[in-house]
Amino acid sequence: MKATDSFSHISLDTLHTHLLNYDSQVPDKIQGLEELRLSTIPETLVQRKQDGEPFLEKTELTSLVEWKLKHGTYRPNLAKLVASNSVKDVRETTKNAFEIFEANKEDYGKSITALSKLKGIGPATASLLLSCYDPIKVPFFSDELYRYLHWDDAKLKGWDRKINYTTKEYRTLFEKVTELRERLKKDSGKEVSAIDIEKAAYVLGKDALPNSRKFPSDTEDAEGDKALRPPSPKRRRKAMPRT
Repeated sequence: MKATDSFSHISLDTLHTHLLNYDSQVPDKIQGLEELRLSTIPETLVQRKQDGEPFLEKTELTSLVEWKLKHGTYRPNLAKLVASNSVKDVRETTKNAFEIFEANKEDYGKSITALSKLKGIGPATASLLLSCYDPIKVPFFSDELYRYLHWDDAKLKGWDRKINYTTKEYRTLFEKVTELRERLKKDSGKEVSAIDIEKAAYVLGKDALPNSRKFPSDTEDAEGDKALRPPSPKRRRKAMPRT
């Protein structure tokens, strides 16, 4: 990655240049999901907030998860696990999480924890839901964004760096996005959203790797798959107590 693209040196103009290439990096088959994630659902949440009750519908949740999986490695079992949440649970859990966030936006970890109570939702997916509620300040815990922000301390692993999808790791990502937003605003006098930084990082990551090569698998999604699979006979035998 060029020095001018790095977290420490990127300018607003360079960021905007990468943003211009974002649409070309997104497969045509998920453009509808892009519209839902970037516009329709955030705008709906703004309206619900004005009406006094922001929440996500189950159909919106499943669409966001589908968007996330199709941006990375698609795991149908995880999609099924998320779809097993009830309409009531999705509404009540997301409403509670958004209320927690409004009460104290500095302690966003509590909202991430609250959202993670839904089946199939880990910290990364929870951050996606929260970023739809506040796309200006709240970043989505994407692979590309995490690796981009931590490039300097990646010990030369760069885009191959392993990620632990934990709330602790998300805090480091959130803090770095906030730091970059504040620097760019100070340098340019213009507000920069977390979602714009996410999109620029996505472009940089995709440009860095050949089309035939994928990022390392999302371990959060892999854990979701395991939740739907019965243990193998070998593992069942290991789990039996000795007599």
